[in-house]
Amino acid sequence: MNRMKRLAFKSVVVSLVLVGAACSGDGSDESSTTATSTTVASVTSLASSGSTEAAPTTSESPTSSVTTSSAAPEDPLTFPAYTIVTRDPGDSGDTVVVLLDKDSYSSLTDIDLANVLADVVDRFPPILTAYVVDDADAAVSVLVASPTETDLELLSNHYLVRLEEGFRMVFAGPFEDTPVAILGS
Repeated sequence: MNRMKRLAFKSVVVSLVLVGAACSGDGSDESSTTATSTTVASVTSLASSGSTEAAPTTSESPTSSVTTSSAAPEDPLTFPAYTIVTRDPGDSGDTVVVLLDKDSYSSLTDIDLANVLADVVDRFPPILTAYVVDDADAAVSVLVASPTETDLELLSNHYLVRLEEGFRMVFAGPFEDTPVAILGS
């Protein structure tokens, strides 16, 4: 019985040491995300409109929600926080709609969008198709088979990029002049 108590005590001490080691550090804000380097001829940027509307979204497909966190905004390796608002399973990979958190960035570039897509693909496989938007209403409109004029106007302003076949990034809306890029190249 005494041996059991010592073993339990040792387990508690080891656990506390591990927790203490995980919590201690040099005080710097580090991101646990690995950035993917992308060579791009031009960088397209989009200033945040500052709107913080949080419109509820509805979808007939199965949905899941995942929110990321990143390091301090001044860290050049960070990218916008996002939520996966829709995930439709498929035989070759899933289709997801990714909603960017406008409060997590002050400007947006094609490199930021590539980093978001790389993070989604790495953290939540298998992803075959992904649509990245920065507005909750656009998150619904991007999957509409026959979009209305209102949907098209919304998408022209808030639909930013899509991932095709799990690797090809096709930029849209404000980034439509950005050439097609390959994820991870």
